[in-house]
Amino acid sequence: MKKDELIELLQRQNDFLQGKLEEALTSVRSLTTANEKLTATVEELRRQIASLEETLKGKNIELSKEKTARQAMHRLQESPSERQTKQVKATSDASEQKKEKKHTNNGARKKTHPECEIETFDVEPDDPEFDPELARYICTCDVVRYSMVPMRFIKTIYKVKKYVQDGKIFKGPVPATPLLNSQYTASFIAGLAELRYLHGMPLENAVEYFRSHGFDLDKGTARKLVSKTKVQLENLYKALAKAILEDNYICGDETYQKVRLQTATESGKKIKKGYIWVFVGMTTGLVYFFYDDGSRSAEVFENEIKGFNGAFQCDYYSGYRHIGIGNLKEIKRLPCLQHIKRKFLDIKDNTIAQQTAKRFGLLYHFEHKHKTGKDGWTDEDHLQWRQRYSKVMIEKIYRGLIEIKDRPGVPPDDPLNAAADYALKQWHEIPAIFSSPKYRLDNNEVERINRYISLTRRRLTIGSHTGAEVAVLYHSLAITCHRCGINIFEYFCDIIDRCAAWSPNTPIDKYRDLLPDRWKKMQR
Repeated sequence: MKKDELIELLQRQNDFLQGKLEEALTSVRSLTTANEKLTATVEELRRQIASLEETLKGKNIELSKEKTARQAMHRLQESPSERQTKQVKATSDASEQKKEKKHTNNGARKKTHPECEIETFDVEPDDPEFDPELARYICTCDVVRYSMVPMRFIKTIYKVKKYVQDGKIFKGPVPATPLLNSQYTASFIAGLAELRYLHGMPLENAVEYFRSHGFDLDKGTARKLVSKTKVQLENLYKALAKAILEDNYICGDETYQKVRLQTATESGKKIKKGYIWVFVGMTTGLVYFFYDDGSRSAEVFENEIKGFNGAFQCDYYSGYRHIGIGNLKEIKRLPCLQHIKRKFLDIKDNTIAQQTAKRFGLLYHFEHKHKTGKDGWTDEDHLQWRQRYSKVMIEKIYRGLIEIKDRPGVPPDDPLNAAADYALKQWHEIPAIFSSPKYRLDNNEVERINRYISLTRRRLTIGSHTGAEVAVLYHSLAITCHRCGINIFEYFCDIIDRCAAWSPNTPIDKYRDLLPDRWKKMQR
């Protein structure tokens, strides 16, 4: 190629590239302009949104003020006046009466606390310009204030008059005390027992609480009051042990508390785990704690359950595995599905374990779709519903457990295999849960009750095995009261006096009516 032709070719390529460069620059300028326009549009929209929010905020304030004003006017119009001469005629048809709007706090209904002692005061205006002769009465508004009077201690002195007549001495009567030669009434002991055994307050703290409210009580005196009163209540406790076995459905469990020993163990420790057992009557609501030197042996359980022939729900602890055989063959064991489910939930990173846990969760989902007594749903309806949904779900869960067990090459210590094995060992007992509309799917009720014991472990050590026996008696009665909706202080005040008045050889059956599920306060 000649020199002139080469120069011309290069010139044409240069012109072509210059043209492409100009086109690219034009596109960049166009994009920059579009971006600036978009930014301006966004800023304008932000300004408009901010303006709308300010306007809406102002409207909400106006609406709130208007609503408050309407409510105030409505109250004024609806409130009866003592000077009102005209009376609005009541509508005969109750369906036409307008329901009074309930006062709410963010949708929450205010409690009226009918259990409180009520004091009523008439409050007149105290403004200097107010003249009752010139003013016209509008209405009376109720303004409520709640106050608390701290624990009060009253020292009552009875000046007993003594007389002699015809050689015979007469003297005025005074109220008896539950303990011989004691100045402390049942109310004093009841207050001490409630703090110690329902609220889990160590005796030292209860004594300090008394002292901070004006009564200097010795710890030794407090301990004697509680332990000696326990002797008065032993027959009532025996009646509770008998009554709990008359229930046809019991949930059971055990937990531990720290117990101080008189002599050190071989390891040199003077504190051990003392196991406290509990039975909960699911029909009666009774709660029965018991203790046998802190033992967790199956013999302790078998001695207490002797004579029971209903359904017993529990976890798979070895102490319960004789249920249904031998001396316990009359008892039907119900497993706890929550314990089985938890084995799979604890295997966090395993998809199969989490899927199995969800299948157990579906049993709860279907169970909570209906509730006996709601919308006409009866026990018969619930039993049919249970048997229908459980049959399908149990078969599905069972197939999944078998697939887990049949996996090849699984090591012996595989946690998923252990969880499946735990479930399959109890599998023949699971259908019994769904054989009655009353049985629970799990043992959660008794687990919640055991929290009264377990929550005090860090701050409380029981002084001896005898102290543990005192604790289980008071815990049993106090927590039963709590479950039955009974005022614990009133209950202890009443039964301490009653049990002290009865002779020690009073038949145990007579104490049955003093247990919280049947108790009626004695009219004084």
